[in-house]
Amino acid sequence: MRVFRLVDEAYADTAFTGEGARLFGGRWNSPGTPMIYTAESLSLAQLELLVHLEAEEALSRYWRYFVVEIAPSHLLAVEDFAGIADLLDLWTALDSTRSMGDRWVAERTSVALTVPSVVTPGERNVLLNPLHPDYASSVTVGPPQRLAFDGRLIKI
Repeated sequence: MRVFRLVDEAYADTAFTGEGARLFGGRWNSPGTPMIYTAESLSLAQLELLVHLEAEEALSRYWRYFVVEIAPSHLLAVEDFAGIADLLDLWTALDSTRSMGDRWVAERTSVALTVPSVVTPGERNVLLNPLHPDYASSVTVGPPQRLAFDGRLIKI
């Protein structure tokens, strides 16, 4: 499976350590749990980042994106991991999603976990577990590529 990761240029060298998510937490992990957030498309990666930034910040910073290949045998859907068919009532509740993500990382159930995007219903993000023993052998990261947000996406 091909996924995308978008980061500030200053963090390109450490984009696949899970350190940023470990320090600050995210929708699917508590602070203290390393995790790498990717998206199934570059446009979704942009939207997922833009919702956390002010317009001026998005346009003034230098961005890099990575194309990442994940071995399909190492993917798991969060619905299968959680043992429920419909996450509708749970996946937008931060405590529930963080608990599931923390457990997934700790149990090392799979290298990658697909989860629904809150920003774009019907699309998916893919979480990577840098602590999984097969992480290095099942994830291939391409070189960083430059990206500048189109100013039309953001009205200042």
